Amino acid sequence: MIFKRVDSEPLRHLDGSLPDDEVHVWQVDLVAWEKDAESLFELLNAEERDRAARFKFPQPRNQFVISRALLRRSLGRYLGIEAREVQFRVTANGKPELAANSAFLRIEDLRFNLSHTHGVTAFAVTRRRQVGIDVERIREDTNAMELAERYFSRQEVEWLQSQPAPQVVAAFFSCWTAKEAYIKAHGEGLSMPLDSFGILPLAGATDSELQLKVYEDPEESRRWWMWRLNLGRDLRSALAVEGTKCRVRLGRIVS
Repeated sequence: MIFKRVDSEPLRHLDGSLPDDEVHVWQVDLVAWEKDAESLFELLNAEERDRAARFKFPQPRNQFVISRALLRRSLGRYLGIEAREVQFRVTANGKPELAANSAFLRIEDLRFNLSHTHGVTAFAVTRRRQVGIDVERIREDTNAMELAERYFSRQEVEWLQSQPAPQVVAAFFSCWTAKEAYIKAHGEGLSMPLDSFGILPLAGATDSELQLKVYEDPEESRRWWMWRLNLGRDLRSALAVEGTKCRVRLGRIVS
């Protein structure tokens, strides 16, 4: 599989242009957008407003409102429609995707995936290829090796054990986000055993490319490209993309 590296030219503007050979990753600082939460609430549909109203605490409510509203606004820009016209559906395995709308005909061409952690949302947008993204804030109180031995593959556990002690927790989150990104891109949800595949840094690579191994399905391993994203010092994030000849560009949606 042939892929270009993450593009050194960042995304400066959300102009709606998305070539077939690009994946756009947008990062949102949720704290910076909190002052706009009420105005963004107006972009949500009735079902989303009901969901927002059920949150008991302001922080998770604002996270949901800001994330969903800016995702709507961004997808609308790529589709050339208003944010309120963007419609979603959920697959049988719980993966959100765009739903058909009479306002646009090529809905099946645009794919997206979203992830959020404390203070940050990130979403990826592509055309004609499945995509998954995950972002997590490193939590130093995590019992990394206990969780890894319970859920990860043997190869991943051995890799974690080889890391210097001060780096084990961060390495755990690097591995965890990569696995989550693949599961989300694949679309099978939690029905996929976490130890049935492994994702580790590519041997000999000098960049952030990752290697996926689906242990009983080598062809599936070759169907995906994976990359570790640098979204911040105390964050770990990964991207899984289906297909070939793709470049990734990063940008921030600023308030």
